[in-house]
Amino acid sequence: MQDFAPPTIGCSASPSTLNPGDKSAITAAGVSPQNRPLTYSYSAASGTISGTGASATFDSTGAATGAVGITCNVMDDKGQTATANTSVTIAPPPPPPGPPAEQVRLEARLALHSVFFPTALPRAEKPEGGLVDSQQATLTTLATDFKSYLTYKPDAHLTLTGHADVRASVEYNQALSERRVARTKQFLVEQGVPEANIETRGLGKEEELSADQVKELVEQNPDLSDAERAKVLHDLNVIVLAQNRRVDVTLSTTGQESVRLYPFNAADALTLIQEKSQATRKKAAAAKK
Repeated sequence: MQDFAPPTIGCSASPSTLNPGDKSAITAAGVSPQNRPLTYSYSAASGTISGTGASATFDSTGAATGAVGITCNVMDDKGQTATANTSVTIAPPPPPPGPPAEQVRLEARLALHSVFFPTALPRAEKPEGGLVDSQQATLTTLATDFKSYLTYKPDAHLTLTGHADVRASVEYNQALSERRVARTKQFLVEQGVPEANIETRGLGKEEELSADQVKELVEQNPDLSDAERAKVLHDLNVIVLAQNRRVDVTLSTTGQESVRLYPFNAADALTLIQEKSQATRKKAAAAKK
């Protein structure tokens, strides 16, 4: 009885490095010493492999990142078998593309200064007042940049949060803070910002900045010289009141909040800082006549 030697087999993959979802050609080279007919089969540790002849296709869809073992089998008509192994390496998926540079620039610029109001403004009988020139300029820049930002993030919102200083009643300050956010929103809408992309909250004199917090803001203010900073800190109680007459701005997509540095060098800074309202000053001047 003649003995038949078992077959041998070699196995290779091309390409051997794949991106997720790519395919590789698997080639098996089986040899029977007696030229017996050969049958091929394949298996893979993950992904899928298909083919019955001397070649197969490996599909990496669903396979984890890293090396994947592939087994090539051959069997002759006498039931004798041989096995060879190869592998492919699945590279990590490429990182998602970052946001456009213009979007990043706009997000940085949208972290603007808070908007500050003079004492007691706007008044109930004149709700369109209260925004001095320097603060209108701040809002104009915000409106321009936010409208551009909406081309990248159309669902973005600005949240306006109004504050009032600690003086007067809870009811008065609540209404005053609501007028401040309403006036700020009105100005932004006038500059072309869609009303639907603006949310407002009036907090009255809740969440007041403390004297220590305001002092820290003054000390960090890059617009002040040492002499100016010392003068401001000498009148800290007045500055604490002025610092709390404001509207903060938050960008919904990033959570960025407006910087609360006070505009001490603005041409109308004294109007913003004065403790008494213009109406009160006029009454006092009339009484002296």
